[in-house]
Amino acid sequence: MKNMKSRGKIVTTIVAMCLLCTPGVSAVVTQKILSVDVQKVFENYEGAKVAQAAFSETVVAADKELKELGDALTKLQEEIGTLNEKAENTALLDSIREKSKQEAEEKTEILHIKEGEFIQFRQDLNKKLAEYRNKEFATQLKAIEDATAVVAKAKKADIVINKIPGTLYVDDSLDITPLIIDELNSKQK
Repeated sequence: MKNMKSRGKIVTTIVAMCLLCTPGVSAVVTQKILSVDVQKVFENYEGAKVAQAAFSETVVAADKELKELGDALTKLQEEIGTLNEKAENTALLDSIREKSKQEAEEKTEILHIKEGEFIQFRQDLNKKLAEYRNKEFATQLKAIEDATAVVAKAKKADIVINKIPGTLYVDDSLDITPLIIDELNSKQK
């Protein structure tokens, strides 16, 4: 009995192997692969547009603040220049020239402090803007990933690849970019 079971397993294995080797019979599982152009999704996703507009407003406000601080430094430099001219003007009384020289030195010290503060402020601001941009980008990318998953499941896809122009050919019939954009934008309303 034991021999019969062994022979049965061997015969079953041989039959299965023959079937796999027979032309037209395949054990390969096909997978449904679709594509998405993530750049195009970003360009047409209303949530990303709103986030970009908010970021642009933040950058404009930051630039305005930096300009105001820069203008204050320029004004201080001009005041120092005027005081130095007075300090070197031999037509003025010695007391006025000395007072102008002393004021110029004091304002120069203040200028150096303010320049350091300006540089630190600009560095901190750039860091905050980069963090804000990265956080927003991650948020938008997560929304795109979620929408891609929804559309991929609805289309019964196994894999969705990012279609990168010029580096990968994907038939347009496999492109689900418009569906993902619609999915994302439907949630914005």
